[in-house]
Amino acid sequence: MPFKIALTMLYTIILAVLIIVAILLIIAVLLQKGTSEFALAFGANPMKSIFGGTEVDTVLTKITFFLGGLFLVLSLLLAVISKAQQGELIKQLQTQERVQKTSK
Repeated sequence: MPFKIALTMLYTIILAVLIIVAILLIIAVLLQKGTSEFALAFGANPMKSIFGGTEVDTVLTKITFFLGGLFLVLSLLLAVISKAQQGELIKQLQTQERVQKTSK
């Protein structure tokens, strides 16, 4: 029983962190400047492509990659925990079924 409570608490905490990471990821993506490689192919703003982007762009890109990776890991972790909770529930239902069959 304590394992079930700990698993539920862990699931809730990870879900809350996942929601926060998702919101931060959305903000980080929206803050980035949009660049079109199609436009760069035809000579639009060639100085930016030659000398590189600004420091803010590279920091936002790194933050986006980090948050995206964290989102992926947390999502997979939630899937594993959810599967474990389903296994616990199935075991409980099977036990209750056996008890009801033996009592009849």
